[in-house]
Amino acid sequence: MTELKTSAQYVEDKLDSIEEKSEHLLQGSRQIHDSLNSLDSHTKQVAQTAKNLEGHIDSVLTHSRSVYEQTTKIALSQIQLKEGQENMKRSLEDGVAMLKDSYNYLGKEIEKLRNEAIEIENEVIKVGDAMSSRMDNLQSKAEDIGNMAGISLDKQQQLLDGQSTALEGLNSLTEFQSKALEESR
Repeated sequence: MTELKTSAQYVEDKLDSIEEKSEHLLQGSRQIHDSLNSLDSHTKQVAQTAKNLEGHIDSVLTHSRSVYEQTTKIALSQIQLKEGQENMKRSLEDGVAMLKDSYNYLGKEIEKLRNEAIEIENEVIKVGDAMSSRMDNLQSKAEDIGNMAGISLDKQQQLLDGQSTALEGLNSLTEFQSKALEESR
């Protein structure tokens, strides 16, 4: 009986220790606490009745197993949660690094496009200046050609006038020769 009582006392002490640890790990520890209090009450009755001791010990073992299993599940869940958080952190860091690289690349590309646009603008200005200069030259040549054409037309008119005068003189000369020929006959 003394051994049973000592065993019961030992079991009671262990259960109290398990109860303290269970309170930290489980939020639903109130039910287990009530079960442990009930178990404590039953272990006090073990001194009076040895028959109920085995049932109570089995009940305590079942609760202990349940607590152990729940504790193991919680620990496993915490490990998985920690791994998931680490994975999310790595993914977030990778995403931020990729975003930063993309931003830098985009900045370089925009700078490159801006430089190309400036070069194209400078080329357009050069081509525009060259076209303007050529148009000015072309306008000047067209005016020169217009002036020359006017002078040429004036000269042709003078030539036509001279030819008309010469033709009239030739006609006069022909008439004069015809008259002279008739007189000489």
